[in-house]
Amino acid sequence: MRISRIEISNFRSIRHLVVDLGETTVFLGPNNAGKTAILDALRISLMRPWDRRGTGFTEYDIHLPDDADDPKASPGVSIEIRVQESVQGEWPENVAADLTDADIAQIDFDTGQHFAILRTRYAWSDDSSAFRSSWEFLDATRDPLVGKGASRNSRDQFLRYLPVFYLGALRDVSDEYSPRSQFWGRLLKALEIPADLESHALQVLDQVNTRLLNADERLNEIAETLSSTTRIAVRDQKGELGLRMVPLKMWDLVSKAEIILRNDPDSPWLPLLRQGQGIQSLSVIFLFQAFVEHLVGELYERDSEPVLALEEPETHLHPQAVRTLWTQVGALRGQKIVTTHSPYFVQNVPFRALRLVRLTEDGTQIRSLPEESCSASLPMLDGLDAAVEQSDGLLGYDHKSETLTVTGTLNERTYRALLRCCSQHERRTELEGVLRDLRDRSFLCISDEELQSLETWVQRMRGEIFFAERWLIVEGQSEYLIVQALAHAMGYNLDTHGVSVIDAKNNGNPSTFAVLARAFGIPWLAVFDNDQAGNDYVTSITNRGFDQQDIDTRCRLHESGDLEQQLVASGLEPELREILMELTGLDTAELPNGELISRLRDKKTGYAALLAVRIREDAQLAQRAPPAFRTAIEDLRGLD
Repeated sequence: MRISRIEISNFRSIRHLVVDLGETTVFLGPNNAGKTAILDALRISLMRPWDRRGTGFTEYDIHLPDDADDPKASPGVSIEIRVQESVQGEWPENVAADLTDADIAQIDFDTGQHFAILRTRYAWSDDSSAFRSSWEFLDATRDPLVGKGASRNSRDQFLRYLPVFYLGALRDVSDEYSPRSQFWGRLLKALEIPADLESHALQVLDQVNTRLLNADERLNEIAETLSSTTRIAVRDQKGELGLRMVPLKMWDLVSKAEIILRNDPDSPWLPLLRQGQGIQSLSVIFLFQAFVEHLVGELYERDSEPVLALEEPETHLHPQAVRTLWTQVGALRGQKIVTTHSPYFVQNVPFRALRLVRLTEDGTQIRSLPEESCSASLPMLDGLDAAVEQSDGLLGYDHKSETLTVTGTLNERTYRALLRCCSQHERRTELEGVLRDLRDRSFLCISDEELQSLETWVQRMRGEIFFAERWLIVEGQSEYLIVQALAHAMGYNLDTHGVSVIDAKNNGNPSTFAVLARAFGIPWLAVFDNDQAGNDYVTSITNRGFDQQDIDTRCRLHESGDLEQQLVASGLEPELREILMELTGLDTAELPNGELISRLRDKKTGYAALLAVRIREDAQLAQRAPPAFRTAIEDLRGLD
């Protein structure tokens, strides 16, 4: 059982937010964008015991659009946690039966899947003249359930199947490995030591204590002096006082257990608290794994599936360790909900697991990559089966649920065929709107095959581009070098303004990056050669559902052909001749322009690197750089 969706309203920086969660979901974004607020919404709803001490909310948690707004007039915080089977029958029979009998879980009659929705609220109550918290389970229409599901015990019963654990970014090893900690303390208390072994161990401890006390006669003299405490405090009874150099009871011994380790065979053994911060932080994650493997089923229910809310797992780790950390986090049992600031961690996270968090004028917003297919409800129409059959696997139709599914981008030919199916239907206008919406949503989809290609090509730069505020897409490495230098010469620091320059030809296809940018809400521009390849790139972007205004605004072509032709046409011919002579040793003074351009293409990254150095150091030279590059850099300033 795992959380499939969380819907949050009026909580801190969040006005309204709906987030779908997977087996592992990774939130990334700038500070104060709302990542921690999402984890805290889960934590307060699913972790805090509700008793006289409160529920974890305060009136400062209520989202207020304006400083002058009164939290008492707000509708208050609402957090809905939805758990649902991903396929019918996924939950163990006893879990489904237990939660259904308790009027907590229900069945989605369209899919046959079990689900449950828990809503937590915090708002001002006129009746009690105070802010009050409440919870309730909801039905499919989001109305409160009645019956057993409304009882106080039902929430506790639900949470026994969905135990949530939180590890903050500031993981204090001294706390996490204390006898009172959520993981270590429970593991220690769960130890079962045979009675005969415990008795023998205590005898040995008594003997050790006696020998230690007798090792120096002053210890007994100190004990005698301190025994005066009992003569004054106890009065009529004769008290005694002793010194204990070793634990007195078995729990005292067990609770003193600590982790010792060494990093290599030649290093000394040291306690965990004497290790580096990276090792300490990492050890807490594996402590959670040990807890889950050994105690979750015992402390909760046999079929409980834990949820780990984990802030910044990369804390204190060096880049190489962070890159491999994803494998360890992904392998943890249960559902993982993670926040990160590390591009090294993001390098290995699958694209569909990423959630990009941004703080906008409307509060915290999240963008993510949709699945490779999208669906819509559509009644059985004349000719629909034929259209599905002729779609080459693009379409699928479930007659029982009357659901049409598109896998990939709905092309114009198939879309027209679907429109013809409803041309004679009495609800034609409505159904055409459904199909139009389905087509538009399909433009956002990226197939698993296309993503697999990106997984291969983009791993090096994935961490960087998803932390960027804007993208500038160019063709190759030569363009990348020149644009970086030109922006510097123009006084526009790309790093300061959060711009990533993507050499798309070396990392996949420009159209894929355009679709990624649209899905994640990242503003972008592109500059291509004005040749067959460059025009094909523009066409491929157009075919992914971008309208002509988008193309005209975001895609630019060099006026004079490819990059080398444009550099010569822009007035950089003298510098290029000097650079080519430096690279080849040839006398380039008399080379015809055509041959010059051809030889430059043969030395593409070599000449671009040297030209970039000159442009970076000479603002006058930068004035002669290709206009498409210059205007793109200027336009990045106001891009949204």
